[in-house]
Amino acid sequence: METQISTITPGQLHALQLRGERPALLDVRTAAEYRTGHIPGAQLLPVDELGPEAVARRFDQAAPGHQEPLYLTCWSGIRARQAAERLQLAGFHNLAFVEGGTQGWQQAGLPVRRCSGAISLERQVQIAIGSLLIVKVVLGFSVHALFFALAAVIGTGLIVAGVTRWCGMARLIARMPWNRGEHCPEQMNA
Repeated sequence: METQISTITPGQLHALQLRGERPALLDVRTAAEYRTGHIPGAQLLPVDELGPEAVARRFDQAAPGHQEPLYLTCWSGIRARQAAERLQLAGFHNLAFVEGGTQGWQQAGLPVRRCSGAISLERQVQIAIGSLLIVKVVLGFSVHALFFALAAVIGTGLIVAGVTRWCGMARLIARMPWNRGEHCPEQMNA
């Protein structure tokens, strides 16, 4: 039986942090997204790596989500909901969403930790797709006209990504070595 998952506003979570509490906060986005900006104190654990053991490794205290609440965030809330479903199936029952996710936190004007030099996954995908299209056009003019038709494959991929919210290019780029690490020099931005 699925239990109701509570929510906490960014302001309420920030107030807990200001009181010196260390709420167990899990960011379930990719490492690349995490590095472009995350809630201070958030532990990275991408939704595809989520499991009880992985959660326990992220926190010093007893695994949150049972006695103590485990707060979940992503960019807007979609992946946090997927993570909550997986955690509930694994026996976690004290879960809470950060309302609006990291995006809501930023919109509330609260401080965000950013890793210097990080390019967002969305921008990396845009750069890759733009580069592929330029190469296909150049090859279409200089090698064979069939390369123009291959540009339609990229267009089809963009349509699929827009309709299903699943982007194969983003998943591939997220697995690149420069996007794998969660640890990096951080700077605080408001």
